[in-house]
Amino acid sequence: MNLIDHHRQGNCAVLTLNRPQVLNAINDALLDELDAHLDRIASDDSRALVITGQGRAFCAGSDLSERDGDPAVRIARMHRLMLRLAEFPKISVAAINGAAMGGGLEIALGCTFRVCVAEAKMAVPEIRLGLIPVYGATQLLPRLIGPGPALRMMMSGETLDGPAACKVGLVDHIADSADDLLEEACDFAAKYSGYSLPAQQAIRQAVRVGTSLSLADGLALEAKLGHRVGMTDDAKEGVLAFVERRKPVFKDC
Repeated sequence: MNLIDHHRQGNCAVLTLNRPQVLNAINDALLDELDAHLDRIASDDSRALVITGQGRAFCAGSDLSERDGDPAVRIARMHRLMLRLAEFPKISVAAINGAAMGGGLEIALGCTFRVCVAEAKMAVPEIRLGLIPVYGATQLLPRLIGPGPALRMMMSGETLDGPAACKVGLVDHIADSADDLLEEACDFAAKYSGYSLPAQQAIRQAVRVGTSLSLADGLALEAKLGHRVGMTDDAKEGVLAFVERRKPVFKDC
């Protein structure tokens, strides 16, 4: 049985974590398959990536029944995954269909956007075990929702449902129902993925890198990226289409 199912829904490549018997918990084999799928999707003709879970959970975090080996190896591997999702050439959307706990929520945090069902449960509960999140939440969560709300989540281990997560900015959209989640996640992705990929990538890079720079350095980065994107064929096509009052035809170059 595949630990991750891959199919196309419109212009979206959809990856479904498929270990429902353990709430799609993370193990090395699942990460192997995820890496392989990301390799293929990065260069295919899809416009966006959607990640969801099979069954009643998105991902319950690490599989605690597989604790052999050096924990530092798994931590480093998860950090590489966070960086890969952040730098992925296409936008990514986590379609959170149920529980997203610990490392499962951290996978969702690595995505560009998050869509969930109202009854989803999201938490970084490591504090309850005398531990801290080590798969990226201490860095990704404050960048997304601000230091105060992030500290409250991580230092209490509190669980947020969909509306509460949306209120603090953790989630971007709540689906009407579980049956509609995947379709709405793909529709959500389509709103942002139809534009030129070089422009999309530059905006994401400017935000991701610029937030850790001084204002002056951030503005310099923006200018550098703006110049680079402005030289693309897509930029020329966009301006020409505006003048000619027609829809641009971008070719991602």
